[in-house]
Amino acid sequence: MAIVNSISIQKKIFLFGKRAIEALPTPETGKRAVYRDERTPYLFLRVTPTAQTFFWQKKIKGKQHTVTIGKFPSINADQARDQAGEIAADYVKGTNVQAEAREGRHEMTLGELWADFRVNRKRGQGRISEAYEYIWERHYEGWKNEKLSDISYRKVRKMILNIRKDAPIHANRVQRLGKAMWNYAINQLRWKGENPFTFDQVSEKGRSRKTYRLHAQDMPAFMDALDTLTDTMRTLFLASLFSGRRIGEVKSMRWVDIDLQDGIWTIPDTKSGMAQSCVIPKPLVDILVGRSESNNELNDPSTWVFPAHSKTGHVEAINTAWEEVRKETGFNHLQARDLRGTLASWLQEAGVPIAGASQQLGHADISTTATHYTSISSSLQRIGMDSAVNAMLEAAK
Repeated sequence: MAIVNSISIQKKIFLFGKRAIEALPTPETGKRAVYRDERTPYLFLRVTPTAQTFFWQKKIKGKQHTVTIGKFPSINADQARDQAGEIAADYVKGTNVQAEAREGRHEMTLGELWADFRVNRKRGQGRISEAYEYIWERHYEGWKNEKLSDISYRKVRKMILNIRKDAPIHANRVQRLGKAMWNYAINQLRWKGENPFTFDQVSEKGRSRKTYRLHAQDMPAFMDALDTLTDTMRTLFLASLFSGRRIGEVKSMRWVDIDLQDGIWTIPDTKSGMAQSCVIPKPLVDILVGRSESNNELNDPSTWVFPAHSKTGHVEAINTAWEEVRKETGFNHLQARDLRGTLASWLQEAGVPIAGASQQLGHADISTTATHYTSISSSLQRIGMDSAVNAMLEAAK
């Protein structure tokens, strides 16, 4: 990006607006005119025979700084004023990486984006977890010196779909992190470009993962399989099934967040970034009371309900135990994440309103719960159909 020489800036000042800009004379070939906005400091408009371009320019510590904002009419005067204010604020804060990127002297690399993202991402958007740190190191660190514009949709798609062949859930997480980083660059750093991570893995592969539910006939085998596990893993899986909460939330369950008397669990850190409360059913309360008493007898009143020798201090690895469950039951396609979906289906058949189920499961959008409420048993569907048709016949009499 060429820096506009301050000497060439003519002292032509007017209030930028659509009609006023459209009425400006077109310079002769090889010449240009520069105008300054009457309202916004350091906002200029450069007019050439082929274009009208907004830019911000200010001399800071003896050095001229110029940032191109965009061409009129793709960007109108009000949008240019807003961006000029943001650019000025960035320079005041000293955010040099973004400033250099805007100036065109330096395009942000993926490594620079990650460094900014992991420190400055807003709390409401979720924390940078150990899992995201791991994903960065394993899948993205090799691209850290590449410019954002060089990381194409085709390149991203190839990587994600290769991961998906063996680890579909992990592929979702890899894509989610990449998409979040690019959204941060676009929304917070005003990087100009499309998000290469915005694509549907299902449509790209032409298939989706089938969801599984434990029905009445499956419960005996499932409960017998849990009895072969350690008390910790058995209780952990039951807690996910009986509460409907995400397995990650269950693994990090703390005694201080549980009210066994009223049967309420307050989860301080959820996917939505906000604390949520859910009901603990009586059977699960009884199980947790027994576990609490057992811990006290062992003089181990741990912070965690499921303590373990791990970096976090609580259970992290569940794959070995879950594979044992699948081996014992023969439910080879059942995943631990299906436990909360199972509760959703059983809540539906029990007549629990969808709003109540949505709150219990911790869904930010009730439409997410609705996807679990569409898989109902044929017997329940038949009852509803018979009732509707009989009502029609009764009304016809």
